[in-house]
Amino acid sequence: MAIDHLSDKGQDMARKTQRQFTAALRAARVATPGLQATFRAEGDKKLAFKGFITIDGVEFEAAANNGKIQVFRDIDAFVKYAAACVENPTGTYEVSIETGVFLVDSVPADVQKWAAAEIVRLGTKKTAQEAVLAGLDGQLALMVGWESGNQLQQAKKAETTAQKTAVQGDVAEIDAEITRLTALL
Repeated sequence: MAIDHLSDKGQDMARKTQRQFTAALRAARVATPGLQATFRAEGDKKLAFKGFITIDGVEFEAAANNGKIQVFRDIDAFVKYAAACVENPTGTYEVSIETGVFLVDSVPADVQKWAAAEIVRLGTKKTAQEAVLAGLDGQLALMVGWESGNQLQQAKKAETTAQKTAVQGDVAEIDAEITRLTALL
């Protein structure tokens, strides 16, 4: 699998299964009550992740029950894996996600040509966002008086208004980026 090259630090990292993580954290908490594990994930271009759990300063790679590297198809799956074996009493699992350069855009060879194409692409996105705004305006027009209606009506109008505000902000950023790119040409 493409993810195998990640975490190649020149040495094999110790792997643990969920049962081993549970036992390791339990043992570490005897010496240090309240000790918490930390979590890290490395992803590839397809966003398949390998998980790493650090207990008492030692990082281990998450393994399936058969001992093979556990590959997670999304971060939620890794969090579920971690929560099942390394319980955090607060219910908060902060995961540092590393993707390296896989998700970084490549540098264009011709910046002016790229800027012209980007302006066109952004213009298309702006048109789509303006259609979303028109739809939200239509919904809000039908919600007149809902701000003093029942709780569900108030919540729906507040959500629709928040969506409109977010999309308006997106359109403003699109305009700003088009202006910035136009200056490059």
